[in-house]
Amino acid sequence: MEPGHRPGVAIISNSQTPYRLHLHQRIAAEIPQIKLWSLYTHETSNANWAFAAPAEIGPVLFGKGESSQDQDKPRYILREWRRGGRIIRWLQEHDIRFVVMMGYNDAGRMRIIRWCKRKGIPCFLFGDSNIHGDTATGMKAKLKKIVVGWVVRSCTGIFTCGTLGQAYFAKYGAASDRMFFFPYEPDYGLIERLPAQTIELMQKKFELMPQRHRIVYSGRLVGVKRVDLLIDAFIAIADRRPDWDLVIVGEGPLRQTLQARLPAELAARIIWTGFIDDQAALSAIYRLSDVLVLPSDFEPWALVINEAAAANLAIVSSSVVGAAAELVQDGVNGRVFPRGDLAKLTECLLDVTDRSRTENMKAASAGVLADWRKRGDPVQGLREAMRYAGIIGKLQQNSDKMLIG
Repeated sequence: MEPGHRPGVAIISNSQTPYRLHLHQRIAAEIPQIKLWSLYTHETSNANWAFAAPAEIGPVLFGKGESSQDQDKPRYILREWRRGGRIIRWLQEHDIRFVVMMGYNDAGRMRIIRWCKRKGIPCFLFGDSNIHGDTATGMKAKLKKIVVGWVVRSCTGIFTCGTLGQAYFAKYGAASDRMFFFPYEPDYGLIERLPAQTIELMQKKFELMPQRHRIVYSGRLVGVKRVDLLIDAFIAIADRRPDWDLVIVGEGPLRQTLQARLPAELAARIIWTGFIDDQAALSAIYRLSDVLVLPSDFEPWALVINEAAAANLAIVSSSVVGAAAELVQDGVNGRVFPRGDLAKLTECLLDVTDRSRTENMKAASAGVLADWRKRGDPVQGLREAMRYAGIIGKLQQNSDKMLIG
C-alpha cells in the first residue's frame, strides 16, 4: 500500500435512510485513514425519507427509481444478480479493501459475498435479525439453515445490533470471536441539545399542554406494531390517570381502524401527528412526553428505543424488541412485557405513570444509554472488525510510513 493511500471501505445498503446517515458521517470523521464509500442498491425504501447524502460519506446509487421493497421478489432475481455484477466491477475499479454487506436477501448481495470470498476481500455481514424473530419451522427452517449457514461461513465476520442478534447468528454457526456490535444509532447530540424554540414550536403545533403528562408511540400504523394493544391499554388506565394523554406519531393503513377503536370521551386525549420525517421535530415531541411505548409483536432492533433513552423518557417495550434487550432495564428505566399480553401492558403502564415512579425511571434512562454506548459503539465495532481482518494493522503501518517520510 503506497504511503498516503487510503484503502476503500464500502458499506452496501439497500437505500438511503436518515437513521444510517449519522453513523456513516461518524465513520468518515473518526476513521480518517480509510476512504468511506456508501453504496445504495435502490433509491427508495418503505418510507418517504427526504434527505440528501453528503459528499463525505461517498454516496453512490446503483438503483435509480427502484424500491428496495422489490429486491427479494422472484421476478427480480436476474435484475438483482446483474446489479451485483455492476457493483463488483465498481469495487474492483475503486480498490475496495473491506466490505460491509447490509443484509443478504437478494441475488446480487449473495453474488457479491461469494466474489469477496473468492478474492480474499474481508466481507462482514450486517444483520439486524434477532433470535425472537426466528420462527421458521419444517422445510422452511431447513432451507433457511442451509442459506444462512452458507452466508455466515462465506463472510469474514458478522455485525449485529445487539445480544439478541448475536444469539441469532450463533444459531447459524457464527463464532463469538467474529461477531461485532454495529448497531443503528440516531444523532444523539441532536436529541440532547435540541433548541428550546423547536420544542416550543411542536408544543404549539400539536397543542401539547404543559400541565399534561404524555405517553408517546412512534412508528408505522401497521398490524405488527400492535398500536391497537396500546390503545386498549390506555383506555384501561384512562380513568385512573386523568392527567395523561397518548400521542401517536406515524401513519399507515390502520389509522382509521385505530381511531374508530377509541370511545368518544377519550378522543380529545389522543393526539395523532401523522408521519414526521424531521428528527428535530420528532425529538421535540419526545422531550414533551414522559413515556415511550413500543408494543410490537416483533422488532429486529427499533431505533425509537435509542431515541427515547436519549430524550430521557421512561420506556415500555414488548420483550421481542432487539433494542429493548440493551436499553430497557425492567423496573429501572421502564418496563418489559410479553408480546401481545394486554393485561401485562396495562400493568406496566400503570407502573410507569405512577407519580412516585415516573421521574426516577426517566432519569435512569441516561445511565442505561451511556452504558450501552460504551459496550455497543458501532464505530468501535467497525475498528475491531478491521483489526480482526488485518486492515487496522495495515492502516497503522501506512500512517507510520507517512510520519517517517
